[in-house]
Amino acid sequence: MKQPFQKISILSCGWLGKPLALELQRRGHAVKGARTSAGGVEELKAAGIEGYVVVLNEVRPEAPDAFWDADVLVVNVPPRNREREVQAHIQEVRALREKLETTAVKKVLFVSSTSVYADVNGEVTETNSVMPDTPNGAALREVEQVLLQSPVFRTTILRFGGLIGYDRVPTAEILQSPRRNNDVPMNVTHRDDAIAIICRLIEEDVWGEVFNACATGHPFRYEYYSAAARAFGLPLPEKQPVAALPFKTVNSDKLKQRLGYTFIYDDPLRIFDVWGMGK
Repeated sequence: MKQPFQKISILSCGWLGKPLALELQRRGHAVKGARTSAGGVEELKAAGIEGYVVVLNEVRPEAPDAFWDADVLVVNVPPRNREREVQAHIQEVRALREKLETTAVKKVLFVSSTSVYADVNGEVTETNSVMPDTPNGAALREVEQVLLQSPVFRTTILRFGGLIGYDRVPTAEILQSPRRNNDVPMNVTHRDDAIAIICRLIEEDVWGEVFNACATGHPFRYEYYSAAARAFGLPLPEKQPVAALPFKTVNSDKLKQRLGYTFIYDDPLRIFDVWGMGK
């Protein structure tokens, strides 16, 4: 059953969050966006989005009370890169949970990543429990559980592949950089699909779930880079010797069946057919 218009706060409103906010507003929802600086907030306001400075920390998130006045919170904050900072991120999310449990927010949508899966040289689904060997992947697994285990609000987890589309495409420099993982299958999600899926989950009121959200197609990296090179009129990347590297392919059947969702860019190679990718 489609839910009526809701109050939705987005933490944070960057490459994915800002166009998501605009789409949710277009659908009639009341949307608030978070950035970490006054300049970022001004950028949101210029786009017609109600913006607030929100900064996570390990004790208590810093944000105006008005930001927490929402039915739904979309959390779109990745872990840091260095291991010490990854641990700090886990504590920041613990502090965020404590704060949320005192607010009006009763539903949380957490943007996670397929990096929570280990490279098992085969297919993974939401039931796969093999821990990844990267600090970021392990941190995301822990953060997911922190939010899922709250007794006060309900959380749905979305595990996106590498986000692609618009300005996130291979550049000339990337295309010509030697890479050993030519023949590793890719797990990617176009931004248009990411936004459509988030909107569908919110409006269909689907909570307490974990979903993979990747395109069905898993092209080898060399195929993807070659398609980009042809589309942009650039030299094809040099084919490096095949290396036996670990990999995974992410299965998103649960999402497609639960939502009846058909990916806009189910074959990632098709994004280069007409350059612009939805612009």
